Amino acid sequence: MATKLKAVDVVTVGVGLTGTILAKELADSGLKVVGLERGGWRDTHPDFDMPHAHDELRYARRHELMQDLSKETLTFRNAIGDTALPMRYMGSFLPGEGVGGAAVHWNGVTWRFLPWDFETRSRTLARYGKTQLAEECTSQDWGVTYDDLEPHFDRFEYLYGICGKAGNLKGQIQPGGNPFEGPRSREYPNPPMKTSHVGALYGKAARELGLHPFPAPSANMTRPYTNPYGLTLGACVYCGYCERFGCEMGAKASPQTAVLPVLMKSPNYELRTLASVVRVNLDSEKKRAVSVTYVDSRGREFEQPADLILLTSYVFSNVKLMLVSGIGKPYDPQANAGVVGRNYAYQTNGNVTAFFEDKVFNQFMAAGGMGVTIDEFNGDNFDHAGLGFIGGGWIGAASAGGRPIDFRPVPPGTPRWGSEWKKATARYYNRAFGINTHGACQSYRGNYLDLDPTYRDAYGLPLLRMT
Repeated sequence: MATKLKAVDVVTVGVGLTGTILAKELADSGLKVVGLERGGWRDTHPDFDMPHAHDELRYARRHELMQDLSKETLTFRNAIGDTALPMRYMGSFLPGEGVGGAAVHWNGVTWRFLPWDFETRSRTLARYGKTQLAEECTSQDWGVTYDDLEPHFDRFEYLYGICGKAGNLKGQIQPGGNPFEGPRSREYPNPPMKTSHVGALYGKAARELGLHPFPAPSANMTRPYTNPYGLTLGACVYCGYCERFGCEMGAKASPQTAVLPVLMKSPNYELRTLASVVRVNLDSEKKRAVSVTYVDSRGREFEQPADLILLTSYVFSNVKLMLVSGIGKPYDPQANAGVVGRNYAYQTNGNVTAFFEDKVFNQFMAAGGMGVTIDEFNGDNFDHAGLGFIGGGWIGAASAGGRPIDFRPVPPGTPRWGSEWKKATARYYNRAFGINTHGACQSYRGNYLDLDPTYRDAYGLPLLRMT
């Protein structure tokens, strides 16, 4: 039997990037807000102090800052009709666990969507006709446009101190920035990151091809920055330990550096850690959320009533909670009906590695969002007629870090072990770099999220299934 607690104005389920910003704004407006976080408390100090902050085995390989897959994971199958199995190791996705969520261990790469992204379907049909979209493609317009969201992009960038160079200011193309981006109302709050030898070489080659390289936008501070909440973030030291790690310098924008220090002082905010929400409770008509049920670290159940309940966790947790709580109509791929779990899409990545005999790069000195990029092949920035697909991605040379476990490039034909592999590893560590693409993945009828019929989590609830 759950213990029923005193009602509050707002509950956020998850205390990460979204949950902390919303809680701060709502608490400032005078509402009483409770933040429920399934993980524990984390802060820059002492959790990310040196030397343990750079423990690659602990954080990059064993995922200490991420979701405990022994308690909660998702099942995966390639197609309808396959049997889904639980993921016991995640090479992608990487949901966070603990205060700050995935925004603690993110890389800091901070792009805006293109105007085309918000109106993918209508713009594609207008330019190319119906035959350009696959019959099973369910991508649709958002219902809001880039112009609608531009003021909110701008506000977030100034809150998180995003670094970069504008390429389009109020419709005027600016030298050195991304000429393909949507119009900005003002310049980035901070200048772009330093250009590494890798970035300079890539940028030179791109310009010689007639392309328009520019520094990638990032949330890794290029100088001390005080945000609108009055919090000062430190300057990046280019240590190369960003993604999958916390930042010991307080130089990577995160809830810990950009929001929590002021939020935690608010008399209108209460944080409860180690509180796993298992259900959103609805009223008798099943039309309105009235409370949440959560389990604490001792296995005790509590019911927290609230006037407003915000699901601010990672996408998998939000969808699962809606499905197990009976919120909305679950998506049915056979009937192509329903909403919850529909249109799941992720991203498409690819890379190639270039090796050099006559050049040396310092791959260790790097940062999460550091790189030089081109956007000619993103969105609808090029003519897709006759190509059989829509969308694209940026292509860039990133300098995100040459950590000793993850970064061991060797040329094709190198033995996979032994003395020759060791020699090649030592030689090419600083004589190679990757060229990466980060692209869009469209939505399709057979790609969706639902509840697994077989596997359950630590609380007896069905796991989320990805098809």
